[in-house]
Amino acid sequence: MRSLITTILSLAAFALCHGASADDFEFKIPISQQNSGSYHIAGALEGKLELDFLVDTGAGMVILTERTFKSLAEFTRRKPSRRIAVRLADGRTNAVDVYTVEQLVLGESCNVGPLEVAVIPGAKHNILGMDVLNKAAPFAIYPSPASLALSACSEPLSAYAGIASADVAPMLLQVFSEAD
Repeated sequence: MRSLITTILSLAAFALCHGASADDFEFKIPISQQNSGSYHIAGALEGKLELDFLVDTGAGMVILTERTFKSLAEFTRRKPSRRIAVRLADGRTNAVDVYTVEQLVLGESCNVGPLEVAVIPGAKHNILGMDVLNKAAPFAIYPSPASLALSACSEPLSAYAGIASADVAPMLLQVFSEAD
Protein backbone atom coordinates (compact mmCIF):
# COMPACT_ATOMS: atom_id res chain seq x y z
CA MET A 1 0.00 0.00 0.00
CA ARG A 2 2.81 2.40 0.89
CA SER A 3 4.54 1.80 -2.48
CA LEU A 4 1.26 2.46 -4.32
CA ILE A 5 0.81 5.78 -2.49
CA THR A 6 4.46 6.68 -3.20
CA THR A 7 3.96 5.87 -6.89
CA ILE A 8 0.81 8.00 -7.13
CA LEU A 9 2.48 10.92 -5.36
CA SER A 10 5.54 10.61 -7.63
CA LEU A 11 3.40 10.65 -10.74
CA ALA A 12 1.40 13.62 -9.47
CA ALA A 13 4.61 15.51 -8.64
CA PHE A 14 5.98 14.74 -12.11
CA ALA A 15 2.79 16.05 -13.71
CA LEU A 16 2.88 19.22 -11.59
CA CYS A 17 6.57 19.86 -12.30
CA HIS A 18 5.95 19.56 -16.00
CA GLY A 19 2.85 21.73 -15.91
CA ALA A 20 0.47 18.91 -16.83
CA SER A 21 -3.15 19.04 -15.81
CA ALA A 22 -6.09 16.77 -16.50
CA ASP A 23 -7.01 18.96 -19.47
CA ASP A 24 -3.63 18.22 -21.10
CA PHE A 25 -4.55 14.59 -21.73
CA GLU A 26 -6.67 13.55 -24.68
CA PHE A 27 -7.53 10.12 -23.29
CA LYS A 28 -8.95 9.62 -19.80
CA ILE A 29 -9.75 6.03 -19.01
CA PRO A 30 -11.69 5.04 -15.90
CA ILE A 31 -9.83 2.80 -13.49
CA SER A 32 -11.20 1.01 -10.46
CA GLN A 33 -9.53 0.93 -7.09
CA GLN A 34 -9.70 -2.38 -5.27
CA ASN A 35 -9.93 -2.76 -1.50
CA SER A 36 -6.19 -3.49 -1.46
CA GLY A 37 -5.56 -0.04 -2.95
CA SER A 38 -4.44 -1.38 -6.34
CA TYR A 39 -5.80 0.10 -9.58
CA HIS A 40 -7.36 -1.97 -12.37
CA ILE A 41 -8.21 -0.98 -15.93
CA ALA A 42 -10.33 -2.64 -18.61
CA GLY A 43 -8.64 -3.57 -21.85
CA ALA A 44 -8.96 -5.74 -24.94
CA LEU A 45 -6.35 -7.71 -26.86
CA GLU A 46 -6.63 -8.09 -30.63
CA GLY A 47 -10.10 -6.51 -30.50
CA LYS A 48 -11.55 -9.79 -29.27
CA LEU A 49 -10.45 -10.65 -25.77
CA GLU A 50 -11.72 -8.28 -23.07
CA LEU A 51 -9.90 -8.44 -19.77
CA ASP A 52 -8.86 -6.63 -16.64
CA PHE A 53 -5.32 -5.39 -16.00
CA LEU A 54 -3.67 -4.52 -12.71
CA VAL A 55 -1.84 -1.20 -13.26
CA ASP A 56 1.70 -1.80 -11.99
CA THR A 57 4.37 0.88 -12.44
CA GLY A 58 6.89 -1.60 -11.02
CA ALA A 59 6.42 -4.02 -13.93
CA GLY A 60 8.50 -3.46 -17.03
CA MET A 61 6.05 -4.97 -19.49
CA VAL A 62 2.58 -6.40 -19.95
CA ILE A 63 2.18 -9.75 -18.24
CA LEU A 64 -0.57 -12.21 -19.08
CA THR A 65 -1.78 -15.12 -17.00
CA GLU A 66 -1.63 -18.55 -18.60
CA ARG A 67 -5.44 -18.62 -18.64
CA THR A 68 -5.62 -15.32 -20.54
CA PHE A 69 -2.99 -16.51 -23.02
CA LYS A 70 -4.92 -19.74 -23.67
CA SER A 71 -8.05 -17.68 -24.39
CA LEU A 72 -6.06 -15.46 -26.76
CA ALA A 73 -4.57 -18.51 -28.48
CA GLU A 74 -8.11 -19.66 -29.34
CA PHE A 75 -8.40 -16.67 -31.71
CA THR A 76 -4.97 -16.82 -33.31
CA ARG A 77 -2.05 -19.20 -33.28
CA ARG A 78 0.90 -17.75 -31.39
CA LYS A 79 4.59 -18.56 -31.42
CA PRO A 80 6.99 -16.97 -28.95
CA SER A 81 9.07 -14.16 -30.42
CA ARG A 82 11.76 -14.59 -27.79
CA ARG A 83 12.49 -15.85 -24.30
CA ILE A 84 13.58 -13.55 -21.45
CA ALA A 85 14.51 -13.78 -17.80
CA VAL A 86 12.19 -11.94 -15.41
CA ARG A 87 12.60 -11.18 -11.75
CA LEU A 88 9.42 -11.97 -9.86
CA ALA A 89 8.07 -10.03 -6.88
CA ASP A 90 9.43 -12.68 -4.51
CA GLY A 91 12.97 -12.21 -5.90
CA ARG A 92 13.12 -15.41 -7.95
CA THR A 93 14.20 -15.27 -11.60
CA ASN A 94 12.33 -17.27 -14.25
CA ALA A 95 12.72 -17.68 -18.00
CA VAL A 96 9.44 -16.88 -19.77
CA ASP A 97 8.16 -16.72 -23.33
CA VAL A 98 7.39 -13.35 -24.91
CA TYR A 99 4.75 -12.98 -27.63
CA THR A 100 3.75 -10.12 -29.92
CA VAL A 101 0.13 -8.94 -29.99
CA GLU A 102 -1.04 -6.58 -32.72
CA GLN A 103 -3.43 -4.47 -30.67
CA LEU A 104 -4.09 -3.52 -27.07
CA VAL A 105 -6.99 -1.16 -26.44
CA LEU A 106 -7.39 0.39 -23.00
CA GLY A 107 -10.88 1.49 -22.03
CA GLU A 108 -12.98 1.99 -25.13
CA SER A 109 -10.78 4.25 -27.20
CA CYS A 110 -7.04 4.12 -26.43
CA ASN A 111 -5.24 1.85 -28.88
CA VAL A 112 -1.60 1.54 -27.87
CA GLY A 113 -0.92 -0.62 -30.92
CA PRO A 114 1.31 -3.67 -31.13
CA LEU A 115 3.40 -4.71 -28.16
CA GLU A 116 5.16 -7.61 -26.54
CA VAL A 117 3.60 -9.53 -23.67
CA ALA A 118 5.17 -12.03 -21.31
CA VAL A 119 3.26 -15.09 -20.18
CA ILE A 120 4.23 -15.94 -16.61
CA PRO A 121 3.22 -19.32 -15.22
CA GLY A 122 1.40 -18.93 -11.93
CA ALA A 123 0.60 -15.22 -12.45
CA LYS A 124 -2.67 -14.34 -10.72
CA HIS A 125 -3.36 -11.08 -12.60
CA ASN A 126 -2.88 -9.63 -16.05
CA ILE A 127 -0.53 -6.71 -15.49
CA LEU A 128 -0.27 -3.44 -17.37
CA GLY A 129 3.39 -2.46 -17.12
CA MET A 130 5.56 0.52 -17.90
CA ASP A 131 6.08 -0.43 -21.56
CA VAL A 132 2.47 0.55 -22.29
CA LEU A 133 2.52 3.59 -20.01
CA ASN A 134 5.73 4.85 -21.62
CA LYS A 135 4.34 4.21 -25.10
CA ALA A 136 1.27 6.34 -24.31
CA ALA A 137 3.20 8.94 -22.26
CA PRO A 138 3.02 11.40 -20.82
CA PHE A 139 0.52 9.84 -18.45
CA ALA A 140 -0.97 10.51 -15.05
CA ILE A 141 -3.04 8.57 -12.55
CA TYR A 142 -5.81 10.58 -10.90
CA PRO A 143 -7.32 9.16 -7.70
CA SER A 144 -10.56 11.19 -7.84
CA PRO A 145 -12.31 10.36 -10.04
CA ALA A 146 -10.09 7.35 -10.52
CA SER A 147 -8.70 7.53 -14.05
CA LEU A 148 -5.61 6.92 -16.11
CA ALA A 149 -4.83 9.88 -18.37
CA LEU A 150 -2.79 9.16 -21.50
CA SER A 151 -1.49 11.31 -24.32
CA ALA A 152 -0.46 9.02 -27.17
CA CYS A 153 -3.20 6.69 -28.32
CA SER A 154 -4.66 5.98 -31.73
CA GLU A 155 -8.10 4.92 -32.85
CA PRO A 156 -8.78 1.20 -32.27
CA LEU A 157 -8.29 -0.88 -35.42
CA SER A 158 -11.62 -2.60 -34.76
CA ALA A 159 -13.33 0.59 -35.97
CA TYR A 160 -12.28 -0.48 -39.49
CA ALA A 161 -12.83 -4.21 -39.09
CA GLY A 162 -16.10 -4.34 -41.06
CA ILE A 163 -14.74 -2.56 -44.14
CA ALA A 164 -13.79 -4.89 -46.98
CA SER A 165 -10.80 -3.80 -49.08
CA ALA A 166 -13.04 -3.64 -52.18
CA ASP A 167 -15.12 -0.98 -50.41
CA VAL A 168 -12.18 1.31 -49.64
CA ALA A 169 -11.51 2.64 -53.16
CA PRO A 170 -15.13 3.83 -53.78
CA MET A 171 -15.18 5.44 -50.33
CA LEU A 172 -11.91 7.30 -51.01
CA LEU A 173 -13.15 8.36 -54.44
CA GLN A 174 -16.31 9.76 -52.86
CA VAL A 175 -14.32 11.63 -50.18
CA PHE A 176 -11.96 13.20 -52.75
CA SER A 177 -14.77 14.13 -55.18
CA GLU A 178 -16.68 15.83 -52.35
CA ALA A 179 -13.55 17.81 -51.49
CA ASP A 180 -13.38 19.32 -55.02
